[in-house]
Amino acid sequence: MSRVKPNYFFIPLFVIITASAASYFAETGRAWYKTINLPAWTPSSSIMILAWTIIFVLGSLSLLIIWNKYSSEKKFGTIISLFILNAILIVGWNVLFFSHQLLGLAFLQAVLLIISLLLLILLTWHLSPLAAYLLLPYSVWVLICTILTFNVWMMN
Repeated sequence: MSRVKPNYFFIPLFVIITASAASYFAETGRAWYKTINLPAWTPSSSIMILAWTIIFVLGSLSLLIIWNKYSSEKKFGTIISLFILNAILIVGWNVLFFSHQLLGLAFLQAVLLIISLLLLILLTWHLSPLAAYLLLPYSVWVLICTILTFNVWMMN
């Protein structure tokens, strides 16, 4: 009988904490957000929630693949650091955008998120194309959110 690895608990917990923190900071600015100018193509909050839920699940799976199969690889530490950096940048974007309404800085934060995400995909690809593919919806969504952030910044 095999033992359950702790990472099957801690990785989803890390993702849930990240999602919860991002959601908390988004909620702090919800009233303000309803008063600002938004592009006509702005996704509804239900679409945003669905997209982020899917992204967090796929990201968890990608991280589990890397952790379980490639923890002895030379690039493992860098890849894990990029996963952590992405979590910090996601939460930080919510703080900047919703909590502090610093739209220009939120846009710059989103650009940093894209850069770190592309690095993460490139490094992950060399170890596991599947783990990298699982991050592609995340990269597309972050690009959309970055463009949206820029548009909101310009409109307000």
